[in-house]
Amino acid sequence: MLKTKNWAGAILITIISLSGCEQADDVNPQNGQQFATFESGISDAAARDGATTANGWYEEEEIYYIDNGVEEGVTQRAENDIYLIGGNRMYQANVVEFVPGESGYTPHWNVNVVFTAEGVTLADILASPYASTHYPDALFDDVEDILDAQTAGLVDIAHPGVVVNCPIISAEGAEAPGNTEASEDFDPFPNTFPMPD
Repeated sequence: MLKTKNWAGAILITIISLSGCEQADDVNPQNGQQFATFESGISDAAARDGATTANGWYEEEEIYYIDNGVEEGVTQRAENDIYLIGGNRMYQANVVEFVPGESGYTPHWNVNVVFTAEGVTLADILASPYASTHYPDALFDDVEDILDAQTAGLVDIAHPGVVVNCPIISAEGAEAPGNTEASEDFDPFPNTFPMPD
């Protein structure tokens, strides 16, 4: 149990940049709105309010979202997950499970942090069928590949019990005047990035 507390603390530090959260109502576009329409509405709101925006990955494609930060007092919401590779935007942009228009989508994401499994190196992952063709920009760009890499014993995934509020928006919304884009200058991938003790 002590080990769990230690890595959970270390993981929380890695996502501390997601502080300053705003608790928001669930936005679930299951009401028939198309993805583009949903994106447009969120983009307009972001442009009016001035938001921090970030890029991410979904099924090998780059996506964008508003970073509203950690939701205080919330440890799990529904089934929507976001994967941080080594930590929050440490080596690459984060990887999301669903996008607007899919039944599992909500702007509230359960945080998962991906580490190299014991005895596994970056080269092992790159030699597998799960690594992104976008490397070195992204080691992983699809949640299914991350989960398959876990099944293959290549990565470990920590679940720190943190939820972040990050509605997906369009590229135009991310770049709208008044918004602040998160840096895309990531640290280079190390040979290993194991789960902290």
